[in-house]
Amino acid sequence: MINFIKKLFSNEGKAKDPVCGMMTNINSAKYKSNYRGRLFYFCSAACRQQFEEKPGEFVG
Repeated sequence: MINFIKKLFSNEGKAKDPVCGMMTNINSAKYKSNYRGRLFYFCSAACRQQFEEKPGEFVG
C-alpha cells in the first residue's frame, strides 16, 4: 500500500508545464515543444501556443 501511495504522488515521469505550472505525464503528453534542444511538455494546446509565441518569457 505504501508503494502505491508513493507512486501516486511521485513526480517520476512527469514534467512541469512552463506556462501554467501543471504537472504533465511525459509518456502520454499530447502537446510538446522543442526549444533550444530541450523538450517541454504542456497540459493543453493553448499553453503550448502561448509558449511558442514567447518562449523566453517561460524559460530562464
